[in-house]
Amino acid sequence: MYAIRMGSDIAEAQIDDLSDPEVDVLLDIYEVLRLTPDNGRELSQTGNMYVWDYKGISVTYVLLGQQREVAVLRVDRFPI
Repeated sequence: MYAIRMGSDIAEAQIDDLSDPEVDVLLDIYEVLRLTPDNGRELSQTGNMYVWDYKGISVTYVLLGQQREVAVLRVDRFPI
């Protein structure tokens, strides 16, 4: 299991702006990332940055495999 942590002040500010239903979606995303973070969409084939899109929320994160951590960099809304 992976730990989820904030990797930027930007992500924290973006999360503060989410509505309650959007926070619920984010928590669902976090549950998946705790178990299988490497199933996200890779941003490049040589790096460890990923994006996970689900129900109008997009999470950009760095996977720190040896530390078993997911560092959240951005949390964006996208139209569904």
